[in-house]
Amino acid sequence: MLVDLIRRGLSGPPNNGELAFESATFSLSTQVPRPTEKRAEERVVPNLPLAKLVTLDWRDLCRVRNISAGGLMAETTGAVPPVDTDLYVEFSSDQRIHGTVVWTRPPMLGIKFDQSVDLRELLAAKRPRGGFVQRPPRLEIACGATVRIGRLYHKVEVHDISLGGVKVELGDWQCVGKPVTITIESLRPIRGIARWYRQGYAGIVFDKPLAFEELAEWLGKRVEVASLKTGAWEKGR
Repeated sequence: MLVDLIRRGLSGPPNNGELAFESATFSLSTQVPRPTEKRAEERVVPNLPLAKLVTLDWRDLCRVRNISAGGLMAETTGAVPPVDTDLYVEFSSDQRIHGTVVWTRPPMLGIKFDQSVDLRELLAAKRPRGGFVQRPPRLEIACGATVRIGRLYHKVEVHDISLGGVKVELGDWQCVGKPVTITIESLRPIRGIARWYRQGYAGIVFDKPLAFEELAEWLGKRVEVASLKTGAWEKGR
């Protein structure tokens, strides 16, 4: 029954602007998936949005590799919280599951859910309803960027980013529907289109989603630079 639901709900083509998982697998088991695990039951390979891992003082995007009713195995962009860390796995704005880190193998980790989840409900929530598709989680981050719209260049502040798009603070309300090129600090220029504008903020959808590895490398560089700056400031004190 669950396999049939997965096939019906997720057998269509992926949304290139927002979907990022190319190898996630689902299991009917309640055990937390592990890297060496080999299951005998049938596996299904659907596309699944990125998830966000959230603790009191740390957030990161992750790519889910395996998920079961009892937990999941995910690949982070770099840092991995220690075993026994309590956190939330955020699949979308209204899908948050609380769990605990039970094993780590950087950049991989295993998370055990506090309670077994209903995979049918989780998968059903991924299906568009009434033409509306839930926005996948984005990583909040503050950095500068330049946005080119036509012949004009705008200095902007980035507020969050995902593989498929970015939210920026922009002073041009006429940008909606126009092609843009955004160059974020330490990242290559990316072409896209401004999809919306509200109260001084614009949402840009990339023409071609970033690869998870590229985003992870960029985030790693930003963390390294921030650490060096902090160390230099402390040394100067």
